[in-house]
Amino acid sequence: MKRICLLTLFLLIGFFNAKAQVIDVLTDLLGPQGILLNGNDLYVCEPHTTRVFKIDISDIAQTPTDVIHQYSGQEFPRSLALKGDMLYFSDYLGFKIQKVNINATLPTTTSNLVHNLSYPNCMVFNGNDLYFSQSLQNKISKVDISAPTPTVTEIITGLDHPTGLAFNGDDLYFSQSGANKISKIDISIATPTVVDVVTNLSIPIELALNGDDLYFAQYGTNRISKIDISIATPTVVDVVTGLDGPYGLALNETDLYFSQASGDKISKINLSSLSTNEFSTINSIKVYPNPSTDFINISGLIETKRFKIYNILGVEMLIGIISRNEKIDIKNLKNGIYFLKFDDGNTVKFIKD
Repeated sequence: MKRICLLTLFLLIGFFNAKAQVIDVLTDLLGPQGILLNGNDLYVCEPHTTRVFKIDISDIAQTPTDVIHQYSGQEFPRSLALKGDMLYFSDYLGFKIQKVNINATLPTTTSNLVHNLSYPNCMVFNGNDLYFSQSLQNKISKVDISAPTPTVTEIITGLDHPTGLAFNGDDLYFSQSGANKISKIDISIATPTVVDVVTNLSIPIELALNGDDLYFAQYGTNRISKIDISIATPTVVDVVTGLDGPYGLALNETDLYFSQASGDKISKINLSSLSTNEFSTINSIKVYPNPSTDFINISGLIETKRFKIYNILGVEMLIGIISRNEKIDIKNLKNGIYFLKFDDGNTVKFIKD
C-alpha cells in the first residue's frame, strides 16, 4: 500500500511538473515585444524588423501573416490594442499611434490616430478611451478614438518610466520600470493620487489581468510573476522563471502567452499549473555607482561571467567578461538607461550620465 501511495505521489508530481513547463509557440524571431490575442489570432510586434504579424495558435505550423507593410526609417511598433476591427499599435520611434483594419487584405497600410507623441509605449482601452504610457516623458495619457479629431489628454505625470497598463474597473494599474514597482490610480478622480501596489520588483514591463490576478513580466530577473489585487498588501508569487527577456503578455481562458525579447520567441504556460510555483526571490547582483559616468562596479558577483549591455531599445551596445573586483568601462556609452545582462539571465538596470 505504501508503494502504491508513493507511486501515485510521484505520478502527480510529474503531472504537475509537465503542466508547468514552458511551451515554445513561435521561435526564430527577432526581439518580439508586444503581443495580443484575438480569438485564435496571436498578433506580435517585432520592432527591430518593423513588423506586426499574426499567427493562428490553433495551427502554429502555418507561416505568420504580415499585418502591415514593412516600414523604412525610424518606426518601431512596440505594443498593441484592439477595438472592434481596428488594431492599434504604438510606434515608439515614430512618435505616434497608428491603426489598421484587421479585416482588410493583409498586409495593409496604416493610418495615424495621433502623432507628435514622446516614445509611446504600452496601451489599454477603457471604453473608447485609449490609454498609453509615454515612458521617456514619465507620463500616461489618453485619446478618445471616437472623436472626429482625436486629442491627447494627460492623465498622470511625474512617474518613473511607466510601461505596462491594465484596468480593473476605475483603477488603472501601471508598471514603473524605472522605479521597479507597480502602482495604480483611480481615473474617476479629477486629480488622481498614485498608490504603490507592490515594490522591490526588477524592471516590470507589461501587465495582464485575469480576475483578481495581475500578471507582470519582470525583465530584470527573467520571470513572470503575479499578485492578487484583492489583497491590501499583496505578495509577489512567481509564475515562471528562467526566461530570456520576458516582455509582452496575453491571456486566454487556458494559457498565458508571453514574448521573450532576448530569446527571440513566443512561449506559453498553462494557467492551471500556476498553483505549483514557488515564491519569488531577490536578485543579489547590484551595480554601483548608479548613475555612473565612467565605470560601474558589480557587487554580489561570485564567479567570472559573460555579460552584454543593451540600451533602452534593446540594442546590444557592449559585450564582455567580468570577474570579481573588476569594473566595466562605460565611458563610450551615450547618456541614458541601460541594462546589464549576464549569461545566467540576471539583468540589472543602470544609468549613464
